[in-house]
Amino acid sequence: MQKNNAKLPLSIQLGWATGELGVAAYIGITMGYMLFFLTQVLEISPVWAGIAMLVPRLWDVITDPIMGAISDQTKSRIGRRRPYLLIGSLSFGAFFALIFFTPVQASETTKIIYFTLFYFMTSTAFTIYDVPYSSMGAEMTDDYKARTTLTGYKMIAARIGIVLSVVATPWLLQSRETLAEGFQLVGMIFGVFMVVTGLISFFSTRDAPRRETPPHKFSIKSEFQAIRQNKPFRILWAVFFMQNLAIGVSATTLIYFVIFVMKVDLTLIGPMVMTAAVSATIATPFWIWIARRYGKRETYFMGMTITSVMTIPILFITSDYLILLFIIFLLTGIGDAANQLASNAMVPDTVEVDEIKTGERREGSIFGAWAFCRKLGMASGAFLVSISLSIFGFEGGSGTDIIPSETAVFGIRVTYALLPFFLWICAIFILKKYNLDEEEFNNIKSSLKEG
Repeated sequence: MQKNNAKLPLSIQLGWATGELGVAAYIGITMGYMLFFLTQVLEISPVWAGIAMLVPRLWDVITDPIMGAISDQTKSRIGRRRPYLLIGSLSFGAFFALIFFTPVQASETTKIIYFTLFYFMTSTAFTIYDVPYSSMGAEMTDDYKARTTLTGYKMIAARIGIVLSVVATPWLLQSRETLAEGFQLVGMIFGVFMVVTGLISFFSTRDAPRRETPPHKFSIKSEFQAIRQNKPFRILWAVFFMQNLAIGVSATTLIYFVIFVMKVDLTLIGPMVMTAAVSATIATPFWIWIARRYGKRETYFMGMTITSVMTIPILFITSDYLILLFIIFLLTGIGDAANQLASNAMVPDTVEVDEIKTGERREGSIFGAWAFCRKLGMASGAFLVSISLSIFGFEGGSGTDIIPSETAVFGIRVTYALLPFFLWICAIFILKKYNLDEEEFNNIKSSLKEG
């Protein structure tokens, strides 16, 4: 058994962070293109498409915390978490690829059932991988500031994964005769990518510090109760849920906004998202410095303020001012870098809050609930988009060749701008209730050591 410490070898930090590349690619493709795949390729109505994407996420409310608890209880010569990195990465990519082989010519009911089944299996495999993987961040170091740096590497990897997936997907879609064949190619290429990056993380963390604790008596009720009674985590969860709702709405609506409102080429989505990702990557070291100097909560406030303000110009921008859209993406990326860094650096600190109250360490359960928050938020965001599109009369089908009504175009613009704005504002107000700063965290840690 190895003890966690504040200083980690760079090779372990980078190797562990590599595992986020496949995670980010999965999130980027599902958020940015999955609803579009359902409505424009499979020609499923927006409402049913939204339901098909949401149902597997509801299953995660059970599987994510339970997977975390299972990894908490696991005893293995390679650690509590790493066995699931191996199992999860191998199955995760394979099931993801199969999603895009949904039979296009089948009935709508058959297509919905096939898609939901394989999305369900992909989501379960993703849980097996991602929850233990993320939990390792709280085990490898218990230093308040070192966790910020470790999370910074992970977030940079996330940006790279997003760029690769979002930039490559439109190009891959247009490299085949039909969108259906293009999506199949996307599934195969990124399915392999998810497997490879997951395995790199598995092998790179062979010598990573880890904490082996005696298994506690497992009870689903006690696990959920402990999470619910962890006030800092509960508040942070609510903020993160609003954040991912906003991201889910924005990312899902983007392709519709670009094609049907701005009326520009599909391939411009890649450069737009790359602009945001590059600015976020460059800004991340700056935000790490801000968070270490002024606090994670304050960094979070600054990031959400920037991101919320950047939604307003979307209400007015036209294709004549396309350069302005790129500037918006650049500034949004800077704000989002703070949001992702702060939120993911704050959640490991809540592990010690639970430990001081219960005497047990539940990294897995806490990160399971955190993973569920992210997935539910993004899926719910996509579902809100599907409902909004239906309300404004948008009809799917025929790829990118349809001409939506003026009402539908207006609805896309409003959905892309105003809905995320109100969600960001809600997140800011909820965050005001969070009070776990560095001083309080160090007091808790000292009490644990004395006890």
